[in-house]
Amino acid sequence: MSLIGSLEEFKVGDVLRLLASGRKSGALTVERSAGPPAVLYLQKGAIVNASCGSLAGEHVVLQLFGWRDGQLSFVPDDRPVPPNVNRSVEALIADGLKVGETLHKVFALIPSDKAVFQWGAGPADESLTLPVGHSEWRVLRLVDGLRDVREVVAHAGLPRDQALRVLADFLEAGFLEKVELVRSLRVQAQGLFGKDTAELDSRLEAEWRRIQRFAQGVVRVEVRTLKGRSAAFAASFRTGLYKDVVLPRQALAELGLAERDEVFVRPVA
Repeated sequence: MSLIGSLEEFKVGDVLRLLASGRKSGALTVERSAGPPAVLYLQKGAIVNASCGSLAGEHVVLQLFGWRDGQLSFVPDDRPVPPNVNRSVEALIADGLKVGETLHKVFALIPSDKAVFQWGAGPADESLTLPVGHSEWRVLRLVDGLRDVREVVAHAGLPRDQALRVLADFLEAGFLEKVELVRSLRVQAQGLFGKDTAELDSRLEAEWRRIQRFAQGVVRVEVRTLKGRSAAFAASFRTGLYKDVVLPRQALAELGLAERDEVFVRPVA
C-alpha cells in the first residue's frame, strides 16, 4: 500500500488528476476517523467503481470534495471490477468542486434511504427562516413520521438530489427530526391458545409514542422477514419481552420463520 497523505495536504482533485495522467490502475482509499472509508477503483486512470458504506457510484466521488479530513492511500491492482461510474475524471472533478460540499452535508444528515423523519421542535434561533416554494413543498408535505426517504423521494416527483437537499436543509435547521420507526426483534411463538396478535414489550410502545403519528398509541404493526415477506398484526404490549416479538404459530409458518429468527417490526397507521 502506498500512503499518499491527508486531505489537509492534498486536494482530492489533484490526486485524481495525478492518477489519471499516469493511467494508474488500482484502489484509492480515503479513510477518516468516523464513518466508512471511500474506495475508488481505477482502470488505466479512469474511475470505474466507487463505494462508501451503503453509497455507491459517482455520488461517492462527488461528496469526497466535501470531506475535511481523511488519509489517502493507493494500492495498484489491475483486476476488473463491476463498473458503476461512467463519467470522465475531469467531469467528476468539475462537478465535485460545485456540489461536493452540499452532497457531503446531505449524506452526513441522511445516511440511508430507510431513514424516517417527522416535524421537529424548530430551530433554536427563532429568527431562522427557510424559503418554502413549489419544490420544497412537494417534499415537505410527504414527511409524516411513516414514509422513509425512499418513499418521499419517489412521491415528490423531483430529481433525487434535489429532494434530498430539501430534506437536509430542513433537518440541519431543526424543522425536521429523525425518528426510529423500525426495530429489529427476535421471534417467539405464542402458546397453543395464544391471541391472534403481535405481542411486544411495553417499553417499545412508549418509544413509538414519542413519534407524533403514534402519540395516542400503536394499534397495528408490520412484521417483515429478512427475505422481504411481511404481514400486519394487531398489536398488544406487556412487560418483560425486551427484544422479542411473540407471534401466532400459524403466522410463523406463513412467513417461513423459526423461533429466534430476526424480523423487522414497525408501527403502521
